[in-house]
Amino acid sequence: MECSFLFDLAVIAENYGQMTGVLAGFAFTALVLLMTPTQAAERAARSSGDGRATLALFSSFIALVLATLIYSVLAGDTDEQARPRAATLEVIDGLVFGLAVISLLQGLYLIMRSANIDASTVKIARFMAVVIFPSMVIYFVAQGASDTVALRAVAGGGACVPHVPVLGVWLTAAAASVLSISLSTRAQRVMAVHSTRSGTVAPILVMGASVAGAIAAGEVSTYSPGFLMSPTVQNLYLTVVAVLVTFVGLMFSAAGATSARERTRPDELASKSDSVMK
Repeated sequence: MECSFLFDLAVIAENYGQMTGVLAGFAFTALVLLMTPTQAAERAARSSGDGRATLALFSSFIALVLATLIYSVLAGDTDEQARPRAATLEVIDGLVFGLAVISLLQGLYLIMRSANIDASTVKIARFMAVVIFPSMVIYFVAQGASDTVALRAVAGGGACVPHVPVLGVWLTAAAASVLSISLSTRAQRVMAVHSTRSGTVAPILVMGASVAGAIAAGEVSTYSPGFLMSPTVQNLYLTVVAVLVTFVGLMFSAAGATSARERTRPDELASKSDSVMK
């Protein structure tokens, strides 16, 4: 199927596979450091629930390993006639990769929050984890869908002109707006009630969605080389991706909210830490 404007998806997938492998190594290293006796003692002294960073990093590690696997499968699909199938796999793999990065950033934010780092840096990290990157993930998947749009046009005798589906742009804007509002003071007061539960459920949801995405990618890779996602399925998939990623972002936003009971003063934390170390 001639479409010279499209990039070589196999080469791009190989690069993504290398990047996800490196990020998985970073997540694993962070997990090992968090399991050291000193870090365990500090977490035991805190009542703020920052130990949830471990779960966020673990879910990110699992998702990144799966992303490395499915991108490796896509990188091996070098048949020119299999470009439609590769374009379909591209949008599935992009969701797994995106969820992994969001969870990784959430874990990084939680670590930074508990490490007495400059407040402005922590706020920026949280904004990136809750608003910027979830919105980018939705647009990233929508941008990947532009390849299916171009290939579908070629199959119908039209010109190969990739363009991002309009639905994807609107979904990205809507998600960014909702997630930005979730960080407002009033919203945070309401969401603080669900902080502990959200900090547990969100990483589990990331792992579950990543496993489902990996299974779906494996299934699609067995289809015929000319398999291409239909417009209806594409729009439905983009909508599901937007809802899922926005929901994960909202739960991570709630996980970072702190109630009045959780705002322990630094001197109290220090005294608790000293008592545990003794």
